[in-house]
Amino acid sequence: MIWKTKITEMLGIKYPIILGAAAGKHNIKLTAAVSNAGGFGILTGSSFRNQEKFRNALLEIKEITNKSFGINLTPNNPVGFSKEPIPKFFRFLEIAKEEQINTIITAGSKIEEFGKKIKEYEMNWIHKVTTMRHAMYGEKMGADAIILTGLEGAGFKNPKQNTFLINMVNADRILKLPLIASGGISNGKGMLMALISGAQAVHLCTAFLATTESPIPDSWKQRIIDTDCFDPNIIKKVCQFDLDTPKINDLSLAAGTVNKIISAEELVNNIINEAEKILKNLGFQEDIINFIQ
Repeated sequence: MIWKTKITEMLGIKYPIILGAAAGKHNIKLTAAVSNAGGFGILTGSSFRNQEKFRNALLEIKEITNKSFGINLTPNNPVGFSKEPIPKFFRFLEIAKEEQINTIITAGSKIEEFGKKIKEYEMNWIHKVTTMRHAMYGEKMGADAIILTGLEGAGFKNPKQNTFLINMVNADRILKLPLIASGGISNGKGMLMALISGAQAVHLCTAFLATTESPIPDSWKQRIIDTDCFDPNIIKKVCQFDLDTPKINDLSLAAGTVNKIISAEELVNNIINEAEKILKNLGFQEDIINFIQ
């Protein structure tokens, strides 16, 4: 089947699956592997300390894949963890343009000037947020698409965050931009639910962190596999119901559906095969799966 969404067309990819940033790790191999599998690999720009290493990373990915990939560049970390000077990220953006990278993902606040520079370079600008209010602001700033992460997701946790389902139920009546769903998604059922609900792609981090190409330690991967998403302590840790201020969390509830370490290609294939099987069981017989609304 051919998968067709606004995001697959925007990014020039086969499947509407996007890799999440790898927690500041050097995710060169994972980025290339996801793109080779038909998804959209994302290099985590903040993990590189200087321009030379950053450019070399882009060149190394190009040696592994001829598919499209993007870069996560966030010059203003949302919780102040980054100690990197903001001008470095503008130079990284210039290097990305020089190396013909067409898509940048950002996060955090006060990045209007950075976003303007992305658009000046005629690149795709995808802005990642955790609340609908911030999604609306990203649209106002001029982003081309929005990643909206539900409460079930890892990464930046916001006291005003809502669930993946509530985000999806309301997003299409509030946002005009293409929405990329995020938060606890790891399989074909989750992807299909997001697309049917109005998303144009899904954004996965935890599931990809448990792959063979992932840069995280094996002990972290095993923790993802061993996690029980129905454990009240895990739910409390991930969802942060009593959160008063923003916080970073290294685990999502997607961990509850990951049961072994596999390659990124196998993960992408499993997601697509499961989703296509569901569609066929429902009587869908077309060769093109068109989710463009």
